[in-house]
Amino acid sequence: MQSFRTGYISIVGRPNVGKSTLLNRLVQQKLSIVSRKPQTTRWSLHGIKTTKNAQIIYIDTPGLQKNPKLALNRYMNKEVINSLTYIDAILFVIEAKKWTELDENVLATLKKVSKNRTILVINKIDKLKDKNEMLSFISMINDKTGLTEIMPVSAKKNIALGKLENLIVKKLPVATAIYPEEQITDRGERFFAAEFIREKLISRLNKEIPYRLSITIDEFKSKKTHVDIHATIWVEKKGQKSIVIGTEGNVLKAAGKAAREDLEKLYNKKINLKTWVKVKSNWADSENALKQLGFSD
Repeated sequence: MQSFRTGYISIVGRPNVGKSTLLNRLVQQKLSIVSRKPQTTRWSLHGIKTTKNAQIIYIDTPGLQKNPKLALNRYMNKEVINSLTYIDAILFVIEAKKWTELDENVLATLKKVSKNRTILVINKIDKLKDKNEMLSFISMINDKTGLTEIMPVSAKKNIALGKLENLIVKKLPVATAIYPEEQITDRGERFFAAEFIREKLISRLNKEIPYRLSITIDEFKSKKTHVDIHATIWVEKKGQKSIVIGTEGNVLKAAGKAAREDLEKLYNKKINLKTWVKVKSNWADSENALKQLGFSD
């Protein structure tokens, strides 16, 4: 009889390699917001996958940055480091045919922890036309990293994720489940409301503004048939406020509509969403402001 296995798997890598898309695919549920813009993920998030033989607790993390200057970016790096303290294995995600100085930085961090627990995941292989390119890249990456467990996948196209999961399960210790079978995350309803609103704004805004946004949920009332949500969107400058709202409120209205649709799928209830945009000067580089906005040690 096969023994049940349970454990924690941290998903790490530089910004914009597809870590959040990978988590969503592995747990078969949209939990982490995704965007083509780097530094979209700001928080560690547990995605829980329970099967007949195992419970895998994935930890999605922000992209690890080198020499972060803002308090927000230092907080995000701390989230990554903290995620490595109690895990059973690490998925080090890189992008097919790309190896950068930031990847080197992630590797150096992982070597301080233990490379023996690391699976190197080469994501976005669907972009490669020639399989020989992949073979030469794997050989080069193996020489650079010294990692022997290498898994090419495409999170977006759902390629080889079953093989990856089988490899992950072998890394887990024999143990009973930590979470109930039906639980898929450690985060609460307010967290997802804020994140889905932020995701929809990020996709509609350019330049530096996505990185100067934060969302707080002032009210979350779940009723039998619907949920009432009041949210505040924080920016750093008055000029950013007008851009977030848009001409005649078009940006805010479109983002709110898209966020409602995602939240209705998640909660299976009608969502009544009201949003306000407010200015908190220099919040991204203020330790006190970060705590007020829900970023805590």
